[in-house]
Amino acid sequence: MSNVWERQVIPGLYSVGIDPFEDDRGSFHKILADLPLGTEPLKFDEIYWSSSQHGVARGMHFQVPPHHGRKLVFATSGSVLDLVVDLRVGSPTFQHVWEMHLSPKSQGVLIPAGCAHGFVVIDSPAVLVYAQEGVYDKDCDTGVNLASLSFSRGVEGLQLSDRDQALLNVADFDSPFIFDPEMFAGWSE
Repeated sequence: MSNVWERQVIPGLYSVGIDPFEDDRGSFHKILADLPLGTEPLKFDEIYWSSSQHGVARGMHFQVPPHHGRKLVFATSGSVLDLVVDLRVGSPTFQHVWEMHLSPKSQGVLIPAGCAHGFVVIDSPAVLVYAQEGVYDKDCDTGVNLASLSFSRGVEGLQLSDRDQALLNVADFDSPFIFDPEMFAGWSE
């Protein structure tokens, strides 16, 4: 069993194909193996999971420096429309929204530091697992308003927390993240 890593349009963003072992007892999934060539090793400081009902939207969340880092996200039940927005000033995909469906039989996603993450539940209960570099710090935890982004589903009729509704619009967010083109040389090739 190995993973298949596919570069996505946002530099540093990968989908990771899960090659499960299945038989009549169920399935076994290897979530992380064989990082893409040239990728720095992952050091996860914290692992979380969330459970959400149909129609719930969460995000778009991230931590600012010094507690920012990459996240590996995958679904263990249900399905979601997973969303990532690039907040790195100077990135060729700055403020670009990327989306993909996640479910237990689909791919996971490795999100680079400097990107916000969120999702919309399609099939519930949806359980997502997040392995995160950097420890949670409430003073560094923030996000941008999901309603300020353009994506296929939109936010009409979705259940968002008061906190998520009060976040700044993406256009009003003064990003501390700076894109390093040398780190992603040849990304789009």
